[in-house]
Amino acid sequence: MATDEELLTAIGDRLLHQIEQGATSDTVLKLAEAWAWIREPGQAHGGATVA
Repeated sequence: MATDEELLTAIGDRLLHQIEQGATSDTVLKLAEAWAWIREPGQAHGGATVA
């Protein structure tokens, strides 16, 4: 199984490649969100927070 760092690197590489290819904002958002979930899983991501 891949480590968190390997996953972050792979997602980061994919994100940069997609941006270079003119990716839509939706694609960029999804890849950035995946990166954020792995990097900081305890943080609120991609939606409203509940107080």
